[in-house]
Amino acid sequence: MASYAWGQETPPRGVGAQPSGTATQPAPSPPSLPIAAYPLELLGLLAPAAQRGPVTLTPSISVSEEYNDNIFLDNRNRQWDFITSFSPALTLYVNRPSYQLSAGYSFSADVYAREERLSNAFDRQNFVATGLYRLTPVVTLTASDTFAYDRSSNRVAAQGFSSGRQRSWGNTFTPGMSWQMTPLDSLSLSATYGVLRFEGAGTGVGSDTLGFQSNLTHAFTPRFSGIIGYGFTYLDPQGQDVSTTHTPTLGFSYVLTPTLAVTITGGASLTELGGDTFVSPAGTASIVQVLSFGSVGLQYNRGVSVAGGFGGTNNTQTVSGTLTLSTLLRGLFVVLSPAYSTSESVGPRRAGQGRTGQVDVEAVTLNLGATYQIAQYTALFGGYTFFRQHTGGSSSPRIDVDQNRVRFGLQLGYPFNFD
Repeated sequence: MASYAWGQETPPRGVGAQPSGTATQPAPSPPSLPIAAYPLELLGLLAPAAQRGPVTLTPSISVSEEYNDNIFLDNRNRQWDFITSFSPALTLYVNRPSYQLSAGYSFSADVYAREERLSNAFDRQNFVATGLYRLTPVVTLTASDTFAYDRSSNRVAAQGFSSGRQRSWGNTFTPGMSWQMTPLDSLSLSATYGVLRFEGAGTGVGSDTLGFQSNLTHAFTPRFSGIIGYGFTYLDPQGQDVSTTHTPTLGFSYVLTPTLAVTITGGASLTELGGDTFVSPAGTASIVQVLSFGSVGLQYNRGVSVAGGFGGTNNTQTVSGTLTLSTLLRGLFVVLSPAYSTSESVGPRRAGQGRTGQVDVEAVTLNLGATYQIAQYTALFGGYTFFRQHTGGSSSPRIDVDQNRVRFGLQLGYPFNFD
């Protein structure tokens, strides 16, 4: 499973009848990370919604076997291997009336059957956390954090692009606030600080990303709301030009049925790069259907960002979907998340763009993960990942990847409940 990938949207707002002329305002819930953001070691511990008590601490350990047909993430040096992993993990749930917290950490010791020199005790590390605090009945503070350390660069970069096999790590911290100003008007604010680093020899370009997003929503009817938004992005790729992007947007959300909702926003990105200003389309669209046994959603996003380890200031587009099966069978949790992404440099090639030059890359990712609780403290898990990346003729460097990963394992854990 990718450490960062395309995940589920928030379930539709507006379930049930509401008085005429009032907005649908469900109780706030903790910020949800994409389901595919959880590694397989944490999927069965963090993704299911059912909790045990006010405070639950769950240590666990898992043993798994993986087949990887392109361990170096480079079609020019295609090598396959079997990888045995030992993965301790620790998760924490806190569920109080005014605040909630969920967090999990795992690391893996990997043993390679063929390329023994690649074996390492801390080859992969992951940390995910979300929190919520109800400051007042109408003001809610939220925060989320994700950290990933891996030798597979596409599992670290939020955009899902690979710059080859290289020791790399990334962290994204997102604080936020929602304010129900009136029964019909609400304001949401969020900030994002992302760090991406690549160590040792390799082509990956580190970067720092600072973002801000605000949305003002007015409910015209219980089912239809208008949205005015503004976003700001500051990109600092190492050794390349710094850029700033302003993105004003307009949009709406509409509850088609009590279980089906659509949200669309659009606008323009105004990017200042190297003394020039570039204008490009920007927007998001999502449709989410809640099912009796899970949920399914489709998402589209276009904006300005770095392209993982390729760096640069780029127009990035992503089309993704998520199918979650949470109640189809007792003890079974399944998530399927395909995605297609493209990224192209903003503006013409510049002398100050550093090592990577022009960016022209596209990637297809398919993640399938499942966990099944076979006993009270024992679970089976498995996953399949397909990753294909193609770089255009103008891209530098050229890194094309075709990779399949299949993994199965057994997890043992014991929850400790505290009142």
